[in-house]
Amino acid sequence: MNKSFPIVFLTILLISSLIVVGGVLLNSTEDDVSEGKLYTFPLSVAEDTYVITVRSNYTSAPEVSYSGLDKIVSIDFTGDPENAFCNVTIPTDLIWGELSVIAKYYKMDDSYYTETNNSTHNSIYFVFNQTALIKHFEIRATEGVSESIPPS
Repeated sequence: MNKSFPIVFLTILLISSLIVVGGVLLNSTEDDVSEGKLYTFPLSVAEDTYVITVRSNYTSAPEVSYSGLDKIVSIDFTGDPENAFCNVTIPTDLIWGELSVIAKYYKMDDSYYTETNNSTHNSIYFVFNQTALIKHFEIRATEGVSESIPPS
């Protein structure tokens, strides 16, 4: 039997394995990008801390703030227009009741976002592609924690 046959066979097997492993690694990297990055925002409101999370595939990190007077969680993305998604998760201890999404100062139709609740958190998912430099979104609630006003 030819002595080079086992060497050729093992070489082909090794190259095939590397291609398969490389493809798996490439696909997992693409999946990570499509799932977006997860950002956490601990916000202090009325002497408590609430953690809001945002998962997005937008190229820059969002900024998040809370207005207790209006029961609004604001999310701002800065940069060029691009197709992106946002999934914001907010503790129900911070805001509750009926929620709505405001995009660029206009209420989004309910069909443009998905809202879920697991009894401890509200999650809102929507996609966007705005031409404005700052993409401004608000999650408004009918009920929420009021910010404490320091004594005068």
